[in-house]
Amino acid sequence: MDYMDIFQAYLDGSISISSAEIQMRNLAKNLQNSGKMGEHAKAILCITYFKRYTQYNTGRIKTGDFMLFMRDFILFVGRFRFPRLVTDAVLRDGAPFGVFVAADGAVDVLEKVPKAIEEHNNFIKEVYRLGEGSNDALEEASGDAYVHHFTKFHTYRSFEQKLAVHCALELPNDHTLMISLPTGGGKSLITQLLAAFHKRLTVVVVPTVSLAKDQYLQAIECISDEETKKNIFSFQSGGDNSKMIKGVEEKTARLIFTSPEAILKGEHFGKALRQAAEDGYLYNVVIDEAHIVPDWGANFRPEFQIFSVVLREWRILSGKSIRTYLLSATLSDDVIDVLFDLFGSESGNAKFRCDALRKEPRYMICENHSYEHRERQIVEMVKLLPKPLIVYVIEPSVAKRYIKLLKEEGLSNVFTYTGDTKDKERDLLLEQWKNNEFDIMIATSAFGMGVDKSNVRTIVHACVPENLSRFYQEVGRAGRDGLPSLSVLCYYMGRDERKNDLSVAFGLVKGSILKQEKIKVRLESILKDARNMVDGDLVTADLSTVPATFSKEEAEHAGLRNMCWNINALLLLHRRGYINIESARYDAKEQTYFFNFRIINVDLLQDMEQLTQLLEKDRQQEYDMRVDGYHKMADMVRQPKSKCWGKQFVDLYPYAKPICSGCPVHPVGSELSEDHFRIRQKCCINVEPDPPGRLLRRYMGILPNMLIPVDAYDEVDVEQLAEICDKLSLAAFIYPDNTKVNSKTDCMTFTHSEFLEVANKIPWLLRNGMLILLSDNLSISNKVFDVAFSGNMEQYRKVWCCKLNTRIASHNRSINEFLNCRIRDINNI
Repeated sequence: MDYMDIFQAYLDGSISISSAEIQMRNLAKNLQNSGKMGEHAKAILCITYFKRYTQYNTGRIKTGDFMLFMRDFILFVGRFRFPRLVTDAVLRDGAPFGVFVAADGAVDVLEKVPKAIEEHNNFIKEVYRLGEGSNDALEEASGDAYVHHFTKFHTYRSFEQKLAVHCALELPNDHTLMISLPTGGGKSLITQLLAAFHKRLTVVVVPTVSLAKDQYLQAIECISDEETKKNIFSFQSGGDNSKMIKGVEEKTARLIFTSPEAILKGEHFGKALRQAAEDGYLYNVVIDEAHIVPDWGANFRPEFQIFSVVLREWRILSGKSIRTYLLSATLSDDVIDVLFDLFGSESGNAKFRCDALRKEPRYMICENHSYEHRERQIVEMVKLLPKPLIVYVIEPSVAKRYIKLLKEEGLSNVFTYTGDTKDKERDLLLEQWKNNEFDIMIATSAFGMGVDKSNVRTIVHACVPENLSRFYQEVGRAGRDGLPSLSVLCYYMGRDERKNDLSVAFGLVKGSILKQEKIKVRLESILKDARNMVDGDLVTADLSTVPATFSKEEAEHAGLRNMCWNINALLLLHRRGYINIESARYDAKEQTYFFNFRIINVDLLQDMEQLTQLLEKDRQQEYDMRVDGYHKMADMVRQPKSKCWGKQFVDLYPYAKPICSGCPVHPVGSELSEDHFRIRQKCCINVEPDPPGRLLRRYMGILPNMLIPVDAYDEVDVEQLAEICDKLSLAAFIYPDNTKVNSKTDCMTFTHSEFLEVANKIPWLLRNGMLILLSDNLSISNKVFDVAFSGNMEQYRKVWCCKLNTRIASHNRSINEFLNCRIRDINNI
């Protein structure tokens, strides 16, 4: 049965609502696993209907909320003859929402669109069609030992995911690897395999409790290794974590999902992790959604940046054996610089970049010269655009205003998520949002990061974000299932400068950077405050220290923001080499953090004026970077049709290719193509090959090459060659394009085309040797041969399987005439 059959059986009374929901959930899971995301989305909508029906029937939502959902349901899934409870509600209250009962008894809708964007009606229709006719299938990549032995999978989701996994697992000690994979690219498999393959501890730092729980459940489902599976934990805020801490202390825990606050504020947990580092048991530290760290540390949740200090402590305790991973979808160069400043390793940093722009959003923009008119537009958009839907605003007070306006329209199942939202309420809202309990969220930038909800369809900006990066990240919270989504930038440009969106955005930029004079004042205040200890060049600083320039009233209300500024000031001084922050701790009684730092140049700190002058350049650099981000956003707002928005985003993410499914310049999208392979730049790590195994030494001796002769390529048993590759413990089996390898090999397998890409971008993955099958295509075979001897690859061991008379153009001879190697029969290995 498909989703329509199940839903119709429920409507006919053949099955109960609970039975229909169970069947639909099982079907939805199968549709998702098979990549049929359009049908999966419709199955989820049917499940949500059962939920809304129950909510309405039990009085938990108002009729307006139910009608708004019914409108979307019919446009997404189709018209049906619904139960009497529904048709009665439609007859009574459906008209304001364009929902009515047709002559045949089916519930139908009038297709209205918001006036401000009616010229883009085709975008809205594309979203309601859920990508019908598009090819949802992903191009999978052959599996190897890692997925075969430790997961339920037989293949990788993509070629890029496969290489990301190998780069992560083979990363040398005391290195930091930044990995960017597109949304839906399978970053979570990296953390799962780090835990399963290495019998030591992997700690994953995530931004939200909700995401930690999601990743925990995903790991339990995907990892097949039972020993690993029973030792996976998710830190429970306010819950019992004794089993997890015991697992760390007894060195049985393998994978922990947690937040930086839990590490810093959890006394027993933090102590256990510290000891694990000292014992060499803590091996991998993963920072997920890494792109959020610079912004979150700068404005709120300073723990993300304080954690960088704790990580440095762990590294020293471990004898510099800990490996660090920074995971994200897209990263701008300035963010990468900050991340490596914070989390970079002494032995080396590397980047595995597969940046790709989102293909799902259709971009629209509308200008308003009346603030009240913009409010009316937003309300209309909430009522008429596809949902789930997020409205982004700048201030919590504005979010409350929109809730009030929507309630006046008869809607109650709408919520806000802002900096004013309490922690417990946040966790509940995220859980309800993820579970489709409601469809409309009014939020500030605090919402959305690290929320695993794939079916959001519309993002409305009732503001101008302070930079293009924030705008793009927020738009990217829709369409995470790969289906079309909408982005509407609805901005106000009027006479009231206090409300003018561009002025507000620029104010955020100016207010986010400490002036050098204020850095000096904060440092002086820390050094002179009687509560702080100064012993020669060593300082113990209370980060809640209030600047001496504050009034008594300002000091009383300084709070978290003041602490964030102190942290930012000291971290800037640390990054620029003026101080060295050695440790960080949290005082639960005083509810504040303490830094222990060493002053590198004591004389300089005696001359604060000179320090101020030196800081001017550092501060100006950061200011220019932030202002540049603002100007990119402002230019797009002022001249929306000057340049394709896909190309605008490439200015921000220069390693991505421009993609546009629709924008003010391209009302029907544009034919911008993506590369076949998306490894954007070289991933350079200096690592020596492992010593060859006993069997490989016996066959090859001290020579780096060996030949397996063949008479005809179509007679070669590629499965036998794959087994030989495993037997000789070589890193990779390389074979001609369009050749199928069905065996579950332990080694990596690459086609000739894939090999050329790997050899060019990540040659160190091949350092432990290759078995290379050539072909009658001399052009490609020659290219493979020449590349296999380029750079450091010349010293890597290679077993060639080819005709002895294969002519190598670069040597102007047959391969057997010049290659210094042993020759072995395929059946004698």
